[in-house]
Amino acid sequence: MNRYSRVVALLALAAACKSAPARPQMPVLPGMASSAPPTFTGNDPRSYLFIRKGCPTCHSISALGVKSGTDVGPDLTYAYGDVVNRFNEPLEQFLPNPTGTMQMVLGQLIKLEPGERDSVIHILKRLHDEQPASAPH
Repeated sequence: MNRYSRVVALLALAAACKSAPARPQMPVLPGMASSAPPTFTGNDPRSYLFIRKGCPTCHSISALGVKSGTDVGPDLTYAYGDVVNRFNEPLEQFLPNPTGTMQMVLGQLIKLEPGERDSVIHILKRLHDEQPASAPH
């Protein structure tokens, strides 16, 4: 390999290292194959767990640049405060034992391992804390 080829190879490697990681593929949840796909305008790595699990099938996460194609569920940007208002318990208690529609979704369609659940709670709490005081809660 001549010097020019080595420089080109090193530049290509450097460019590859600086690029954002590939966004994970979102699964198609049963019964939702014909729904409009979500759109992603952001590249925040915090969105990757939600995408990988299929949450944007029903939920937008506007703070992370994730727009659901269906908007069936509420925007998860506000979930940390919203769960308390809707279910009268904090997200930390709700996610391990959800009620309503989320009981079926998290019980049958989207399986969250304990570490994934902790990550979801952590991310949603951070999003809540990052929102301006005038944001809906």
